[in-house]
Amino acid sequence: MPERPKISSTELGTLWMTYQQKTMILRMLEYFIEKADDEEAKNIMTSLYEQIDPYVKKIIEIFESEGAVVPVGFTAKDVNKGAPKFMIMDSTLCLLD
Repeated sequence: MPERPKISSTELGTLWMTYQQKTMILRMLEYFIEKADDEEAKNIMTSLYEQIDPYVKKIIEIFESEGAVVPVGFTAKDVNKGAPKFMIMDSTLCLLD
């Protein structure tokens, strides 16, 4: 099997930004899922979380296979799940659109 070329710096930069965005969305979803009162909204957000999480793991794999540094991204340390619920929780799904 022929060796595949390394990804370009542009591709690496795009992956870096995508990783930052996706990890931020995951942290937001974790907060919203925990605070949601509406079971349907919670199910939708949980489903979205389950769709995004594998992409983040795949991006990590790409960085590692390329010998690149994996970005820190957003972690559980960046979210205070003990913070009071937003007053506009009904608009949560609009934020994810």
